[in-house]
Amino acid sequence: MKYRLTWALGLAAWTMTAQPISFCVGSCADLRDDETESIFSRIAEEEKSFFLWLGDNVYFNQADWQNGETMRQAYDRRFATQPVQALLQSSRQLAIYDDHDFGPNDADSSFEGRRHSARVFGEFWLETPTQVDRFGDIRWSERYGSVLMIGLDDRYHRGPLGTQILGKAQLNWLAQTLREHADASIVFIAVGSQVLNDAEVFENYSRFPQEREALLSLCARAGMPVVFLTGDRHHGEISQKKVDGVTLTEITASPLTSTTHSPSKEEIKANKSLLKNTVLSEGHYAKLDWDGEARLSVSFITKEGETKVNKTLKLLPL
Repeated sequence: MKYRLTWALGLAAWTMTAQPISFCVGSCADLRDDETESIFSRIAEEEKSFFLWLGDNVYFNQADWQNGETMRQAYDRRFATQPVQALLQSSRQLAIYDDHDFGPNDADSSFEGRRHSARVFGEFWLETPTQVDRFGDIRWSERYGSVLMIGLDDRYHRGPLGTQILGKAQLNWLAQTLREHADASIVFIAVGSQVLNDAEVFENYSRFPQEREALLSLCARAGMPVVFLTGDRHHGEISQKKVDGVTLTEITASPLTSTTHSPSKEEIKANKSLLKNTVLSEGHYAKLDWDGEARLSVSFITKEGETKVNKTLKLLPL
């Protein structure tokens, strides 16, 4: 199953002039039951420029990750439900992957099927401007008026703990992309693993300290507000961290339909970047509203349409 929405001409004209933007994001979309699927119907009704899938969009099992064809079949099964189909037709769709829609749990560059995974991803997410033939991985960038959107591949180049997640070539590409779009008012960077969370748990970037420092320093020099969009953790939260005198922001939106897991008291204590009263251990998606100048409003919304977390962040031009 593939889909392509015919938005090209309208989008091209719109992106030249629009400054504010509203969009929705979410991650961890295990196919469970009709009740949890209703969240996609709720997102479909939102006024938004696009929906951004933040990884674990499909939960491969061992039979699914064997080859490209079995991966395609897993995509077809997961995205066949009526609520998901309604969401796919409601707006433009952008995406990244994480471990469960890349390969096995916690998969890295040692996964033998990584080339199949990246290629199938590019085939399915036709509206996401990947260049798999050029890069091998699923990195992408796209401009919406003054807003820069970037998707990073946190799996294809990932090594053992303490080594790398993105790899040197992808970091260099990110630096070049930020330089080429130095006139942007803000950049949203989607990546599967949490970036600003200081707690060295699970697959957080804090467990890859050397590359994390390089990434954060690079983003602090971007000359525009940087907002990381992440998933993975099965709870939502908002973090801010000052790096080289510059405040970076992270919005973690997880899960859409998968089971929830609250961060431990030890993790919350260790995560010095966490903003108070922003943790949500309940299924949700996030809606982001950027006013085009300095204010970003973030809402965590449940399948019932209830806003459980609402935060307005002031992100001043650098």
